Parts: sequence; structure tokens; C-alpha cells
Amino acid sequence: MKVTKMKRGYIIRLSDSEYDLLSNTIKHEALGSSVFIDEDWGHLPPAQQRICREIVNGTRDWLVVTEDRRN
Repeated sequence: MKVTKMKRGYIIRLSDSEYDLLSNTIKHEALGSSVFIDEDWGHLPPAQQRICREIVNGTRDWLVVTEDRRN
């Protein structure tokens, strides 16, 4: 896995195996867990609390994959 810090945000480069591992872990461990759903996010900064609420409410995707549009 390679993470590149940009001026605003990050780019994460993963192999197919790393992606499978990460996405399955998120799907099965975090989002499928009642601990995540019922979590008190008070210890997180407000922006991160909002993101967690949006993921749980289904108004935000946690992981979106786009295809490479380069030729």
C-alpha cells in the first residue's frame, strides 16, 4: 500500500490483494458491527462524527471505486 499526501487529502494506491483485504475488513468488521453502528463518536472531531453518521445513515458511501479513464 502506498499513501501519497496531497495539498488537500490523500491518494492511496493498493494492489488488488490489499484492496480486497481492506474493503472486506471495512465491510465485515466495521460497518457490519453493532459497535460501529451504536458507537458514541464524541471523542472524534465534528467533521469525523458527521462522516460516521452519514455512513451509518446510508447518505454517504464509505468506499467508492472509479475506473481509470486514461487510455
